[in-house]
Amino acid sequence: MRITTPAAKKNHMRMLLACLALVLFSASGLRAQLKVSFVNVGQGDAIYIEFPNGRNALIDGGPSGVLIDSFLKSKGVTKIDYLALTHPHSDHYRGLKKIFSDYQVNNYYDTKAENVDAIGDNNLRELAAAEPGCATHYPKPGDNLNWDSKVTIKVFNACWEPVQMHNNDETNNCSLVMRLYYNGNGILLTGDANSEIETEMLSHFKSGLQSNILKVGHHGSRTSTSDAFLARVRPDYAFISVGVNNNYGHPHMETLGRLRNAGAKIYLTTAGTQSFTIPAPGRDALGPVNLIVTEEPAATAEKPVEERFSPVNLAWDPSIPEDWSSAALSQLKDQAAR
Repeated sequence: MRITTPAAKKNHMRMLLACLALVLFSASGLRAQLKVSFVNVGQGDAIYIEFPNGRNALIDGGPSGVLIDSFLKSKGVTKIDYLALTHPHSDHYRGLKKIFSDYQVNNYYDTKAENVDAIGDNNLRELAAAEPGCATHYPKPGDNLNWDSKVTIKVFNACWEPVQMHNNDETNNCSLVMRLYYNGNGILLTGDANSEIETEMLSHFKSGLQSNILKVGHHGSRTSTSDAFLARVRPDYAFISVGVNNNYGHPHMETLGRLRNAGAKIYLTTAGTQSFTIPAPGRDALGPVNLIVTEEPAATAEKPVEERFSPVNLAWDPSIPEDWSSAALSQLKDQAAR
């Protein structure tokens, strides 16, 4: 149809401008979202974050590079703005070697925890040092990370001073713990920190830990996610990164019970990568948080949930108080006192 009159041309132009504005507004709204994906990497952790400013972050990489590489390539990712290792255990660091070899990494975040029984964490530091344009950071408890001006990112735990250790619990307790806050939603990422560190964080950070979204500590182990911690955090949604039929019996039934008692809805990466999106401020039609996730696998008559996770022998019993010196506890106490 031909547009001939000046008035018709003006109306047509207004319609085109309105359509263009709608497209631009929609694209801007999508860019202003915060999206977090708990990637299915089997028995391990890998968390991919897409920020409103267009930058991205990867926290841990799982036990091998295959699954995290496949996930990133499916999204067209070629660079990682912020790469972080929570602590030097192989189910968290091994996949990150693939990231350094195949992707541009602009910033690397680490603790100074030295797992003397592993060399992979040292290798990552060497790769970061050799990566062109990559800066290495060792954040402290209480630090704020400037990854996006619209997202508040606070560090609650880290071994930021050098320490050597053999004990797995000690290494777990050096986990980099951080909280993201965007558009009224808190996202608490706990690494593998055990209940001792949870208790210490409760004493130092008060209400700052409250988060409606929780990455459950240590793959749902009974040694983490205490009732007192849940009472302070008050999560509505709990995500557990865990492998099917893993040798540790994760997640433990005690942890699942505590999460349910706290009113949290539970999601497992055994059902695949779990992602959620927090919309930009002002986009009320989407609600305060728009979760795009798979439900916790339902129990079936053939195989109820209680039978899918076998018990595991622990290195220590969290119900028995221990009087022992922990590098992670000491560093957290010292830094919080400053």
